[in-house]
Amino acid sequence: MYNYIMTFKKFYIIIFLVFSILPTQKIFAQTPNTGFVSENIWYSKDPLMEGDKVQIYTFVFNPDSRELSGTVIFFDKTVLLGKKEFVIPPKGAKDVFINWTTTAGDHIIFAKIENAKFLLSNGKYEEVYIALNETEKNSQTISKKITSADTNTDINPISNISNTVSDSISNIKNIIEEKTPNFITQPILATTNKLEELRKNINTTGQLKKEEIKKEIENLNSTKINKEGNSKTTRNPLLKPFKYVELFFVSTLSLILNNKILFYGILLILIFFILRYIWKKIF
Repeated sequence: MYNYIMTFKKFYIIIFLVFSILPTQKIFAQTPNTGFVSENIWYSKDPLMEGDKVQIYTFVFNPDSRELSGTVIFFDKTVLLGKKEFVIPPKGAKDVFINWTTTAGDHIIFAKIENAKFLLSNGKYEEVYIALNETEKNSQTISKKITSADTNTDINPISNISNTVSDSISNIKNIIEEKTPNFITQPILATTNKLEELRKNINTTGQLKKEEIKKEIENLNSTKINKEGNSKTTRNPLLKPFKYVELFFVSTLSLILNNKILFYGILLILIFFILRYIWKKIF
């Protein structure tokens, strides 16, 4: 059923585009056609469930003879979900999307076009007002996913606090991204994404290393002793204590990497001490 709806929606958009770019004087003169297609919000998955990682799509149309560029900003009511730059060739169209992790509750999703401009010549642009610069609002009600942990919310209060703090940090990030110019936010977000990717990669490697050390310890513990009380294979007597120490450090590192708040908190403290050291050395 969902595939049928998506096919119908795409067919509707294609028909709209065909009639919009027909070489008639009336349609070419109607520059207000530039922008969003009506009812133009859809998702990579339907229906939506809490915790789903989906893409929110919209569709921008440019019937003009000049290249159109700008920024599509996605909102959930008044909360900024993300933004995406676009460039559309003359008499062209393009879908634009952002990633979104769904949360339980009522949502009103829509998108706006900002900083729209036509390309006049190399490096020269003309700002343009787009009449269809906002999509219709798409309402979604997402039910809370019931898990075994929900039966007793006091089992892990630290986790609840961590989730609350993470949500607060996410809201602050959205506000900062909304109020800060693109030339500042883009390098910051790029660095943050790289750092987050590095954290996940190191954490994955650490988990594999931890399992490897556990197996090595199990092998040491299962070494058979012959009748004379000696091991069948000669082993370093310090190897087993060393493996336990190594397991402790790897487990501690995994704990830090698994907790975003702990990881970034320690990182900020290290940066603070490094900067303070440099300051003292210079001044």
